Amino acid sequence: MKKFLITCLTLMTFVLPSLAQVDHDYNLNDVTTHEVFDLKIDQIPPAVLKAANIDFNLNNPLTWSKFPYAIHEYGWVYDKAASDVNPDRYEVSMKSEKGNNLYAVYSAEGNLIATREMITNAPIPSYVKEALLKSKYKDWQVVGDKEIIRYFHDKNSVEQHFRLTVEKNNIKRSISFNYQASANK
Repeated sequence: MKKFLITCLTLMTFVLPSLAQVDHDYNLNDVTTHEVFDLKIDQIPPAVLKAANIDFNLNNPLTWSKFPYAIHEYGWVYDKAASDVNPDRYEVSMKSEKGNNLYAVYSAEGNLIATREMITNAPIPSYVKEALLKSKYKDWQVVGDKEIIRYFHDKNSVEQHFRLTVEKNNIKRSISFNYQASANK
């Protein structure tokens, strides 16, 4: 069932392009360095461990971290000064079934807040190409890995984003493209 859920969510990322648009961008040079606090498994709340074991196959190598940073629908924002920083979040990192780096963030109560999958050499979905050509970044070159970010509003509502990096004249920007999709967890 877990594999089916992850497969369905991944497919929705590429199948539901009609609402795609650039929803956020930021200059990569302005991003605060990512600091995490690695934790041992006995430091993770039981509700978080239980939820992660239900949501993901945790038989592969993983690490647990805690970080005092803001999380927005379009992804992790490493800004210690943000007004919505919640220090009681737990991040688990693992490999996806396809071998990509996968990160999930949980509340202390075991609620899945967001996931982020880093994809190397991923093709850019056609809806992202179209949206990019209509944006102010149409003349920029796409570089690096891509990300699929899912923000869980509740158990049945997932906001999804496809994020990529563009570069022009040695300036890099990270751009997110969003669309709405529902998924049964």
